[in-house]
Amino acid sequence: MPFCFASQLPYFFDFKVNLNPTAVACAIPVVSYLCLVRALRWRRYNAIHRKYQAKFMSGTLTPEDAQEIILVSCAYDMPFLLNYALAFALFKTYGIPTISKLLCATKELGSKDNVSKRYADTEILISTWVGCPLSGIKFDMQNKPDVKGSGVTDPRAMIALARVNWLHSRYNISNDDYLYTLILFALEPPTWAENYGWRACSPMEKHAYYVFWAEIGRKMGIKNIPESAEAMKEWSTEYERTHMVPAQSNKEVAKHTTDELLATVPESLGLKHFAEGITVCLLDETVRIAMMQPTQPWYKHVIVRSTLLTFAFVERWFLLPRKKAKLPGAVDEPKDMSGPCPRLYPSKFQVKPWYKPASTGVWYYVNQILVKIGWHNEMPGPHLRSGGYRVEELGPVRLENTGHEEVMRMAAELQGCPITGPWSLEGRQ
Repeated sequence: MPFCFASQLPYFFDFKVNLNPTAVACAIPVVSYLCLVRALRWRRYNAIHRKYQAKFMSGTLTPEDAQEIILVSCAYDMPFLLNYALAFALFKTYGIPTISKLLCATKELGSKDNVSKRYADTEILISTWVGCPLSGIKFDMQNKPDVKGSGVTDPRAMIALARVNWLHSRYNISNDDYLYTLILFALEPPTWAENYGWRACSPMEKHAYYVFWAEIGRKMGIKNIPESAEAMKEWSTEYERTHMVPAQSNKEVAKHTTDELLATVPESLGLKHFAEGITVCLLDETVRIAMMQPTQPWYKHVIVRSTLLTFAFVERWFLLPRKKAKLPGAVDEPKDMSGPCPRLYPSKFQVKPWYKPASTGVWYYVNQILVKIGWHNEMPGPHLRSGGYRVEELGPVRLENTGHEEVMRMAAELQGCPITGPWSLEGRQ
């Protein structure tokens, strides 16, 4: 029997009439909100692609362009996920015995007392490279150039690079170990975004990660950097095949680092043991074997993946995009730059609260509560540098007052001009 649309109209109008007004009133703001999320969530992504797609297609992206591109994913769209991607990239290097043995010998990660300081400083230094302009020409974190500025006004990225170069110069580190670490920083964020993020990185973003980290590598003096992200992947795969082997030093360094990451998880009811297993699930099989970690049951892998993908689903469809950039270190300049010595505070604090301001009034009691519940293991204070940090001071406590002149000289060479103004040594006077 042929379908007659007109014959169905009474049922259609009857359905409209019988709609619950309360349901309609509730549905309209919900649907409107979801549409708003959808409209805004991709706005920054679309804008950066409109700005740089032509340069990407022509192969002319500069390191400064690449830095602006990667900030969209790592500082706005997926800051927490991609920060952990970098943390696990560094963690992955501990599966190389030449790296783990050096860390054990220097006691930097061979002792749990030093892990928290090194972890805090490493996050700050890397986020300073990523979030402060490589060129030194100030830009804001809304991806707009500072048209009023002229010359180098924010040299912190080069100071941070110089500080790392100075610290590393004290040790005999092979070029291949440097290169492997650099490659993981370039490859792991796009990999984590694809596996666990609310969106994957585009080909342009993946290339931008390569361009940015290759530039960092050149400024660190790393040689034989592969000429593409694909070549980086091939090189790292072969390096892992030949150099990532089981060693007791791997296991020891991994244990101290895992203890720091899970310091807030209680021992009771086997919660910490369970969390340690969850951490192992995030490792590649080659890394797990090299770190001499036990095989985890299938259900833990399911828990890890389903939890991360649930967060990604909620973030993509139900959460409005971030308005301000989120990086572990302080990348915005202090509001008051008139003082002689700008000191900075990170945006997140470790269990041992390095660089967290000592509080007074009600916040003192808040910090006491945080200590009692295990969020921090002690109160902030001068012994944890509660007065903040300067980039040239970062590193082991025994070296925090050492090498500043040489660091500034090295930073000036990297920047191509002297370091002047409030970030210079003279600015501390």
